[in-house]
Amino acid sequence: MEPSGDRIVQVVGFLKGHVDTVNFTDNPRGVARMSGLACALHSLKEEMEPVLQIQTRHRGRHDVESEAVGAAVVGVHNVLCLGDDTGRLGPGPAPRPEWGDLDPVQALWMLRRLRDEGVNGDGEPIEHRPRYFLGGMASPYAALPRYEAIVTEKKINAGAQFLQTMPVFDVDRFGEWMEALDKRDLLGKVYLIPTVAPLKSAWHARFMANEVPGVHIPATTRARVENATDPQEEGIEIALETVAKLIGIEWVHGLHILAPEQEELVPRLVRESGLKDFAPDVETDPGNGHSKSSSGHSVKRNSSQFVSSQARDIDNS
Repeated sequence: MEPSGDRIVQVVGFLKGHVDTVNFTDNPRGVARMSGLACALHSLKEEMEPVLQIQTRHRGRHDVESEAVGAAVVGVHNVLCLGDDTGRLGPGPAPRPEWGDLDPVQALWMLRRLRDEGVNGDGEPIEHRPRYFLGGMASPYAALPRYEAIVTEKKINAGAQFLQTMPVFDVDRFGEWMEALDKRDLLGKVYLIPTVAPLKSAWHARFMANEVPGVHIPATTRARVENATDPQEEGIEIALETVAKLIGIEWVHGLHILAPEQEELVPRLVRESGLKDFAPDVETDPGNGHSKSSSGHSVKRNSSQFVSSQARDIDNS
């Protein structure tokens, strides 16, 4: 963690023109990083739209609400509500096992109510409603598709207007999850943004498959990387193939590219995959049964609005 925004400015500079939003994480894997909100402010100064991730881990409802309101005041309106980031990579002692007041569903509900009804987490009215475009995380592989669809429905009903998924490596199983969403009449009620993560080595493939909950990598995909002469290039080829399959699925509105420590690959992936020419022709109503008039954030229905990257390990990780 460096007390400087130089790296953020550098990365945002070469992502411009290739992606439309950049995710800023919230102390991922239990390691202290620069505040995601501070990084988002740097991004705004460079005219790049940020997506602020807020984890409910070790936070009370007042902490979540305080950060989200502060974000809205300074112009950060895209908020992705997450739960506990399991695991820890830091060398120091682990913090006490405390739990926050809210899970991601409750955080979405609280922020949606703050925006649409002008009522804060304590049930008290507020004078000025913040502007938000609210998102949640979806995990197509964490459990059987029919069970994950129930979790997804809760987030949509709570207020999620977009869903960003865990990394997708098995498109067939992703399709099964989509079918489960369809059975619950959820498609078209939220903007769906699957994540593609280029693998950079055999170790990276093993780590993602064995250490990151909610990620499933088929044995054939892992074998391709492990047996490749150039594992990183093979990982890029796999990512390009995955993008081609995903953008052919109805109700997929765009992609999130997760490339920690290899953000320079993002422009190449966007260019070679033809993502800028991807225009989903589906009608989506992210109101989720709630008022949309005060969301304060419009979404253009074209590919460029939905191509995002994650700024990770660039001062804030």
